[in-house]
Amino acid sequence: MALTPEDVKDLHYSIHRMNSVAAVFRMRADNAMNDKFSTLADLIDLYVSLCQRSVGQGRDFVKDGLAITEEERVEANTLFERVFEGSPPAAPAAPAAAPTGKEHK
Repeated sequence: MALTPEDVKDLHYSIHRMNSVAAVFRMRADNAMNDKFSTLADLIDLYVSLCQRSVGQGRDFVKDGLAITEEERVEANTLFERVFEGSPPAAPAAPAAAPTGKEHK
């Protein structure tokens, strides 16, 4: 079923709102100096661009989801991993050795 003018208007409004949130998030992420925040902003930008393309192709991204190329999927997965996966936790430090009573200075 083709998008009606009202559907297109509603979808463009949704994209406009997402762009507004993304812009504020990008500004906050840049100020936080946190790579994960900046990467999340990149992931949001990718999502919004996919939504814009979907509407441009006459598809409803809310009801039908998004068509994504393999290249975009790789990019999204890379961004996702950078945001949500960190370095493995370090092993706990070994406890300090107990004094032997024979310490020399």
